[in-house]
Amino acid sequence: MKATQASRTALVIAASLVLLRHDPKYSRAISQTSADLCARLLKTYSARTRLFLKITRWPWMRAIAKFIERITIPGILLHYALRKKNISQLARAALIHGTKQLVVIGAGFDPLSLELHREFRTAQFWEIDHPATQGHKARAFPEIDDQRFHFIANNLSTAALDKNALRNSGFDSAQPTFWIAEGLLMYLPADTVSRLMITLKELSAPGSQFVFTFMEKQSDGRIRFHCQSKLVDWWLSRRGEPFVWGTTRHELVYFVRSWRVLRFFDHNDLREIDSALADEPLARREVICLAEI
Repeated sequence: MKATQASRTALVIAASLVLLRHDPKYSRAISQTSADLCARLLKTYSARTRLFLKITRWPWMRAIAKFIERITIPGILLHYALRKKNISQLARAALIHGTKQLVVIGAGFDPLSLELHREFRTAQFWEIDHPATQGHKARAFPEIDDQRFHFIANNLSTAALDKNALRNSGFDSAQPTFWIAEGLLMYLPADTVSRLMITLKELSAPGSQFVFTFMEKQSDGRIRFHCQSKLVDWWLSRRGEPFVWGTTRHELVYFVRSWRVLRFFDHNDLREIDSALADEPLARREVICLAEI
């Protein structure tokens, strides 16, 4: 990832959500607000992403996307959509029940905190991410209320989470917090993930929750989606974003022992979110974990 460029993965996911919203079969898996926010990010990013937005409405573009999906990771687009919907439901539940702080780590171009920022006017929001990705996002939304929404520039691949920067922006470790790390930890070494778990525990008051995703290792130890092609391995490596950490559910409980695991959500749970899509292909091996202090 270049110093001035947003994560390619962040761009791909944002583009995927816009594309799915325009697909009659999958449109209800993505909220209109989420799709609009992603579209705004892509519109302001580059000439290429603006061109993409113009052609997403055409059926032939969706056909090309489905073909690419079939030869890379079957069901990955729907996985992105349902993963985000599941995490959104968990975050909303926490905010409805009184949590006043929400922090997204490695936010990328994810629109969730922007969407929740509009809905929950008494809560505070933070996004922690690589400064390049974050810079593009901040420029796309200059009207954000910076009294309630805070960007913390922090490249977790090269530096530990900056606790002082978080606190200096108004974060209160005496208040329960809802932490999110979606589609992030598989890109970090195990020792970095472990340190992050400990740091978040130190910053969290009783009642805080942490939702994160992780890759379940295959029986041969490889870290990849079920049916993932070698083309994806090559693409991630070439872009400097390979999967480097994975685990099992049993190992994870011990690995994150500073947190208490409440439950896991896998592809079977995601299917239950929308029964109308139950027969559609869905990528497997990335699992959502909800934990608490």
